[in-house]
Amino acid sequence: MPSPSTEWSYDASTSRILRIVSHLSVAAVGGAGVLVLVAVAVGVAANPAVLSTRNVLLFLLLVVVGGPMSLAYLWPMLTDSDQRPSPSEFAGAATVPFSVRSVAVAVGSGVLGILALVAVGVPGGVVYWLVVGCVFSPILVALTTTRGRVENGTVTINGTAVPTARLSAVRSVRIDGLVAVYLSYLRRSGLFVPRLAVVPEQEADTVVAALESGVEADADPEPPDRAVQAVIAGSGVLFVAVAAAAYGSIDEPAVRLYVAVTIGGVGTLLCLLGVRGV
Repeated sequence: MPSPSTEWSYDASTSRILRIVSHLSVAAVGGAGVLVLVAVAVGVAANPAVLSTRNVLLFLLLVVVGGPMSLAYLWPMLTDSDQRPSPSEFAGAATVPFSVRSVAVAVGSGVLGILALVAVGVPGGVVYWLVVGCVFSPILVALTTTRGRVENGTVTINGTAVPTARLSAVRSVRIDGLVAVYLSYLRRSGLFVPRLAVVPEQEADTVVAALESGVEADADPEPPDRAVQAVIAGSGVLFVAVAAAAYGSIDEPAVRLYVAVTIGGVGTLLCLLGVRGV
């Protein structure tokens, strides 16, 4: 029997919480950047002679002709209205959570937040790691953003479609107005099938019922391909090894953490998939 048709969306355009979280990175980077620029301006005003030092002159040269972000490279786009992006192109897009106003508010909030933390005596190291943590907020937004549809025996989540007949189990957990749905598949259903979906609570019962209707209780699971398992698990081990090497060789703590978490996370996932079979 074909599964009932239903559609849902949970993203920054429908969730105020995700819109706020998506702006945390803008607030952190923009707020810190504004404070750095203010500090530099104050330092230059107090000691104008610093502008004639070799390092400052080299920096100004790079700003003018130093690559794709230099003034010489960007000037044609800035002066040509046909090439220059218009804020209105982004402000009205349903899938883009940013607008000129929201970015300005986020940057201003970041400046005030950092100043407030410093004013109450929070150590600089803690403030630094809070800023770094906010930079990772787009990852959280990407993990929870879900646009899905169940129709004609197929479940489509964030653009990836899988026959519901491949589902072996549907588990759900309610979390404060949302329902996290975890999908399990028959073996050899593929490596990049969607496994996690976040559904608004008011639509959860319909979505879960539509997914469960596609589960075949008497489906005969296929045995895993041992060669594929070995290749995937081996690739995972290599990723973890590269992450460990990067963590030990990179001096900057923030960059070291970012590289280790991203590459190591991919490696861990591949190891798990290799052991379990896909």
